[in-house]
Amino acid sequence: MCDEQVNRCECVHKTFEELKVFASLEAAQQATGCGLECEGCLPYLKLMFTSGETVFELDDPRLAAYE
Repeated sequence: MCDEQVNRCECVHKTFEELKVFASLEAAQQATGCGLECEGCLPYLKLMFTSGETVFELDDPRLAAYE
C-alpha cells in the first residue's frame, strides 16, 4: 500500500466526513455535486456510503468493486 490517503471530494471542497451526513450517495450528489465533476472521488464515495469509513488508502483494493 502507498502512504497517500483520500478523504475528500476536491471539486466541491467537502470531506467525506462532511458528506457522510447524507442518507445516500445520490442525496449527497444532489445537494453538493460531489462525485459529478471530475468523478475521481466517485469510487471512494461509493465505498464510503457502503462501509461508513471516511479515509481511504489511495490504492485501497476494495475500490475495484466500485469503479
